Amino acid sequence: MTSETTPAINTETEFHVASFVAQITPTFEDEIKTAINAIPGAEIHAISATGKIVFTIEATQQYIIGNHIDSIKSNAGLLTLAPVYHQYITEE
Repeated sequence: MTSETTPAINTETEFHVASFVAQITPTFEDEIKTAINAIPGAEIHAISATGKIVFTIEATQQYIIGNHIDSIKSNAGLLTLAPVYHQYITEE
């Protein structure tokens, strides 16, 4: 018996937003800010004098956010990077 299946067509539009907290070496603040600001959909919300940066990334797919985070992690001066929140909505 042969069964054919047709893959489901995704008619939904996704929208993702994720927030992060990074701890950096303060002397690398400019480099890290430049890297974050170069990401489409990224926004820095707060920077402390001790090297904490709070930022968000918005994208249409979750993997896009993951790829951007991987690029940020390669920067010298980044000590820790922690996700805080991730939300997505779909619209048909």
